[in-house]
Amino acid sequence: MKRIKDFWGKPLLTWFLLILSVVSPVIYYAARATWVFVDIMVDMESFTFGLLYVMILNCVVLGVLLFIRLKNEAVCNKKAFKIICITEYVVTLLIFIVALVFAMSSGRGEAKEGYLLYLKKSLVNAFFFGTVPILALFLGFIKDKARKGVVAVALAVTLVIVAFNLFPLTPFRLTSHPMVIDTGRDYSVVFSTNEYGTGFVEYSYGGKNYKIFDESGGRLKSDSKIHSINIPYEHLENNTYKIGSQRVMEQYSYGSHTGKAITSEVYKFTPVKKDNMRCLVISDWHTYTELAFDAISHGGDYDAIILLGDATPGVDFEEQVVSNVVNFAGELSKGAKPVIYARGNHETRGEYAGKILDALGLEEFYYTADMGGVSFVVLDSGEDKVDTHPEYGGMTEYKKYREAMLEWLKTVEVNSDRVVALCHSWAISDIEEELSLAGWGELDRLGTRLIMSGHLHQCRFLGTGDEKEKAMTQTYPDLSGYIVGGHSDGEYVASFVTFGKNDVFIEAIDNSGKKVFNEYVTW
Repeated sequence: MKRIKDFWGKPLLTWFLLILSVVSPVIYYAARATWVFVDIMVDMESFTFGLLYVMILNCVVLGVLLFIRLKNEAVCNKKAFKIICITEYVVTLLIFIVALVFAMSSGRGEAKEGYLLYLKKSLVNAFFFGTVPILALFLGFIKDKARKGVVAVALAVTLVIVAFNLFPLTPFRLTSHPMVIDTGRDYSVVFSTNEYGTGFVEYSYGGKNYKIFDESGGRLKSDSKIHSINIPYEHLENNTYKIGSQRVMEQYSYGSHTGKAITSEVYKFTPVKKDNMRCLVISDWHTYTELAFDAISHGGDYDAIILLGDATPGVDFEEQVVSNVVNFAGELSKGAKPVIYARGNHETRGEYAGKILDALGLEEFYYTADMGGVSFVVLDSGEDKVDTHPEYGGMTEYKKYREAMLEWLKTVEVNSDRVVALCHSWAISDIEEELSLAGWGELDRLGTRLIMSGHLHQCRFLGTGDEKEKAMTQTYPDLSGYIVGGHSDGEYVASFVTFGKNDVFIEAIDNSGKKVFNEYVTW
């Protein structure tokens, strides 16, 4: 028993638990995507935030106990102090276990990327505001030279980590091939860099050299790793171009601190002007890009790419859009093939969600685009729950947004008798049934023969699902609906759609190379 008491009373144990107490709120805070679900379960809106404050308070209490231990050895021998220490140690261990549970629940599967980005952000803050002051404060109290040396090294390493995150030393580089989005009015050339900088596209047209920048009101944009430059159709079609960027460290009212400018290889962009256009159509890859690449690799060549959304579980960080949209589509298109993008409901979530429109060079998430003799009507179903749902934290207004989109759809006229609608959810609205019915009515007015969607992570024609789906397909029998596949249970299905003069040929392939769908739709 005496050995146990001696062990509990050792300063080294307090040091170890103090480190655990600092780590706990860091890994817990990075798991905040999980918080809303816990708050719902316990029916307490601020429960998880309160738990964070408890963790921070625990760090302070442990720090005070260690300070007393180092300054006043007499107090340490008192029974009451030992009881307080043991109680605090048990609480610290329990808090660490709770933090680990949250971390494990948020750091798995498709949520892993977002959790690691939050963790990186939290670690920098914790090192600077927590670890550095604690290590510096107690460095002077340590008498043993070996222990003092260990703490000094830990302090130096912490300062280096903080400095590196504040002032990164990584070489500036382009991190993706460009993706060329057909916006319905021009092409948006979108690419990414590993650090903040300007963005530009260089090309020649009509005997004149052009260098077009990513700018707003004449001011070059430099606060993003995603760059989008809008180029007129005729300037880019069957033409070569380069992308480039100049690193920007800091900006001032009078001057700025910039790095070197870099440019890419030469790309040649080929629009689709022919009949029998073959498109890669994918949805719901949810960060499983390698799995999607596997499925796509079995499908052969394609002329254009249609993305139907749900690239990530959410967009809390710009990096999630970089890796799962820009880099992904850039790799699929190599900057040479046009891309049409429809937003998924998971791209409406997170702090960066409101910036995606501008980042991709789009005016709106609903628009029309003509390609390969087909008129595409691109729609945006927004979120799939009511705006007041607690998942959204009061940050959504999609009912009015969809109503505005419907009013726009009523004014749309198309340039072809071959019309295809694209929307993440086939229903256009998963909430307002009248809006769904009216939306399908407008598509029917335009002569739409096919609506392609994702969202359900299935591969099939519409008409065999719930009552709403059956009713819609019965009301508009001339409008075929196709769900293009996506990620499900460790597998991925990609669709390849060929738009011929008389019909549409749809085939789907999974990541093992197996054909899972093979059907025709006549115009």
